[in-house]
Amino acid sequence: MTSRGMPQEEDFPKGTAFYIFEWDVPLSKEPNADGQTVSYFNWFGGEKKPYPIERLKIDNHWPADSYAQWIKVIEASL
Repeated sequence: MTSRGMPQEEDFPKGTAFYIFEWDVPLSKEPNADGQTVSYFNWFGGEKKPYPIERLKIDNHWPADSYAQWIKVIEASL
């Protein structure tokens, strides 16, 4: 974590993907320890919270262009 509390890319498990939900909610898709399943987390407000996968639809979220873009979405939510 940085001094501002922003996670660093290396803080995430290998294979994590970064998404943006409806333009302003940063999500991380992280592999679970079993290596078979994944969990989604909402980082809005800078705090990691579990995110229910049922809310994701094919057209309401997309991969972040970069980790830097994803961090900017978190910063905008603070």
